[in-house]
Amino acid sequence: MTTARPLTNYPRLRPRLASAVVALILITPFALAAQPLTAKPLPAPVQSQAPGIRPLGRGRQTVWGIRVYDATLWVVGDRFTPVQPHALDVESGRSVSADTMVNNAMDEMRRLKLGDASQLASWRLEMRRLIPNLNSGDQVVVFCPSEEKTLTYYNGRIQGEVDDATLCSAIMNIWLHPASQNQALRKSLLAH
Repeated sequence: MTTARPLTNYPRLRPRLASAVVALILITPFALAAQPLTAKPLPAPVQSQAPGIRPLGRGRQTVWGIRVYDATLWVVGDRFTPVQPHALDVESGRSVSADTMVNNAMDEMRRLKLGDASQLASWRLEMRRLIPNLNSGDQVVVFCPSEEKTLTYYNGRIQGEVDDATLCSAIMNIWLHPASQNQALRKSLLAH
């Protein structure tokens, strides 16, 4: 059995290896985040329930330069208003579990003080039913055809529907609330 020799035994290799690592660190985030920001089309049922729906704004969530997801806010009219049909299209840039997405959403809802403990518990149960595990390239659309209903679509097919006048607004506020954690993404989505 051979044992690996420590890097200290290769003094000329260390600077080259360090340079390669630095170059990789500097180049990789830009290469991973540089994919184009073009929206996938909305599922046909969304388009038929909201004639004239169009993308208002689009943005990208990255962590350390690595694309986590792209998001597009779709609206009827020339600006976002919660009383008109609207949708948020999230296209995953990596695999992520439904539990992780729901937990992150609940953390943000709590931070924004969007509901009391009972309401947060109810939203958690509803979102667990609506949000699937995602792989890179998957599309989840949260569609609010009215103020009383929330529908989700996963890769073009209906994932679930909830009759709750508060859920859609709470989900949209994760991205659109004035105190949202990612202000750059919020501004991109709202086309500010």
